[in-house]
Formats: sequence, structure tokens, C-alpha cells
Amino acid sequence: MIRRTVRSRSLATTLFAALVLVGLVLGPSTVAAQDASPSVDLAGTSIEIDGGETSTVTAEYEFEIASAGSGESELTSISGTMWQLPDREIGDISATVDGESVDASVTEEDRHWAISVPVADASDGDTVTVTLEYEVAGPAGEVRVPLWVPEYSTPGQANVVDATLTLPEGTTVSGGAFPSPTAVDGDTATYELLHVPGFVAAEYDESGPGLLTEDTLYSLLGVVVIVGFVVGGLAIDRKTA
Repeated sequence: MIRRTVRSRSLATTLFAALVLVGLVLGPSTVAAQDASPSVDLAGTSIEIDGGETSTVTAEYEFEIASAGSGESELTSISGTMWQLPDREIGDISATVDGESVDASVTEEDRHWAISVPVADASDGDTVTVTLEYEVAGPAGEVRVPLWVPEYSTPGQANVVDATLTLPEGTTVSGGAFPSPTAVDGDTATYELLHVPGFVAAEYDESGPGLLTEDTLYSLLGVVVIVGFVVGGLAIDRKTA
């Protein structure tokens, strides 16, 4: 009788251990299958900046959703960050998704804003367009505007980020530009970029870049060095002749 009881307990213990082992093996895979993470690419971005002491920014982001995910990880919003820059005040932030107004969540963090835009009923294969509009106030003579950098990035294989900076009439870029403009035509600077930069900045005035820019100085220095070598070589040839 005692032996049967011991064997029964041993069998129950073994069965319990087996069930725990099965749960450990199957549990994570089951959770993973239920909570698949979204797969999203930033397919393109168009940014318009009307620059001045108060700059108006209109930034449009196009997201391609390969997979909306599932379970608790299902895509319900797209988050991103926006830097807090010294001597710059951001105001009147508004957002739309596919042209429809939405309430963006804006939270002030340490040195940046956390901005989340709700994306309702997103499905696999959808393309979602998120647009942010806001104003940035700062000193005259220098545009420096932070940009919303979303959590999903571009594939990084082509320049899919286009930006246009329009300066006050009669002025042009005079220096301190970041990123470097692809082209500057009067009061308009254009950019073609791989990824969304944290900010766009440029100094501006009526005259534009001075003659003695950094590139010009290096070029002049190179010419002086080359001329020095040539003149020195001629002088040595004359002495030895």
C-alpha cells in the first residue's frame, strides 16, 4: 500500500514537471504569435518651412505598413521625438492623418518633446500619411527649426526626404546651414536627404555668403602654397645655373 502511494506521488510529480516544461516551451512562441510587432517604413517625407522670426513648418510623412502587428503590439499610433532647441519656442502643434484632424499627444521630456499621433484601423499593406504643422519663434537672421523624427525610419537607400526652406523676401542663405542645401536659389533653399534630420538651420541676410568663406580660404591657401613651391624651385634653379 505504501509503495503504491509513493509510486502515485512520483508519477504525479513527473507529470507536473512535464506539463511545466511544455508550458515553458510553448508559452513564449504562443505569446510571440499573438503579439507580433508592426513592420513600417517611412517611404517619403515632404517638409515646407516658411522661415523668419516666426517660422511655419508643414511636414508630411508617408508610412508604408507591411504589417500592422497583432495583440498588444498592434499598431495604434506612430510616435516620434522633437528636440527642444535653445532660444526657440514651439507652438500651435496640429496633426492630421490622411487629411483628417487628430489629437496628437505632446509630452515634454528632458530636452525633447515626445509626440505620438494616433493611427486607427491600420491594416497590412496600408499607406498612412501623417502631417504635422507648427510654429517656431526665434531671433531674426537665423532660422533653426526642430523636426519631428518618427520612430520608423526610411530604408536609407534613396533620398526620399525633400525639404524646402523659404527665407524672408530679399534675403538668402549667408552661412551656418545644416544640413547643407542641395541648392540655393535666391530666398529658397532645397534639400534632398536620406533621413529626417533633427532640425534645419540657416543664417540669412540680404548679402548672402561673403567672398571669404571657409572653402574659399582653403582654396586660397592651397594656391599660395603651390605658388610658393613654384617660386622657390625657380629661385633654386637660378642659383645653381
